[in-house]
Amino acid sequence: MVAASLLEQLACQQPAALAPIEHDLAFINQLLNAHQFEQFPLSLQAGRVRGRHEEWRFRSVFQPVYALEADGATRLWSVEALARVTDSFGGQLIPTVLFAAETSPRRSVFLDRQLRCLHLLNFLLQHPGPDLILSLNVNAQHLVNVSEAHGQFFAEVLQQLNIPASRICLEVVEDAVSDPLRLLEAVQRYRSLGFRIALDDFGQGASNLERVWLLEPDYVKLDKVLMRHALMRPSVRDKLAKLVDILHLHGAQVVGEGIESAMQLDIARAAGCDFVQGFHLARPAELLGLPA
Repeated sequence: MVAASLLEQLACQQPAALAPIEHDLAFINQLLNAHQFEQFPLSLQAGRVRGRHEEWRFRSVFQPVYALEADGATRLWSVEALARVTDSFGGQLIPTVLFAAETSPRRSVFLDRQLRCLHLLNFLLQHPGPDLILSLNVNAQHLVNVSEAHGQFFAEVLQQLNIPASRICLEVVEDAVSDPLRLLEAVQRYRSLGFRIALDDFGQGASNLERVWLLEPDYVKLDKVLMRHALMRPSVRDKLAKLVDILHLHGAQVVGEGIESAMQLDIARAAGCDFVQGFHLARPAELLGLPA
């Protein structure tokens, strides 16, 4: 059984540090197996939980998101979990391509659940503080296609782990579905369970303020292309500040993505962004980047 083998490995490798999570791991694996998750096994390798689906192998990396403080400092606020996918020969694949290649909607749902639980376990294994938020990318098409039980599944996992859903932020690419009303229903379901909601990559593709007004997200993540334009064209900076003001008026806090230089950090701060994320601050890594 996956749960038993995983617990045995945990006990052998780091018993003192990992003992508190053993019951949680057992519960998650039992729940996943009950949902026919045995085709998407999790295992422990080198002190980290890994996932597998056919020839593909998954691991978690985390990129910090920092709050911009009034005194000019930055404070670690959340980490965004990202999947790194490789084949049996070490070749890399973008996760969105993997989802697009999966022709069975049911198996896509299992894959989505596997990645969420993979990231959650790797997050918990590092003993994050009680205030650190975990951001998870979700496939918007799944949100509108699956039943309400999909949200209940992850909520049940969190409840067993005694983790408030408010510590989880679900990031949705808002132009990924053609029916915004069905997306609204799904977002409202998750919000009713206590999850935070973010619109990701705003400013890319078919992004528009109308969907911000409709979905009323807690956060809007500005696509890195906006920060790039603001860096190259000073005239864009005033427009960026006005956009941030509009988003604030509609109750959303704003994350400036793609911060790759000190100047872009200054631009994001001047525009009124609440949070920032990017390579200038921290690159994705298996470790959470917790302060010493």
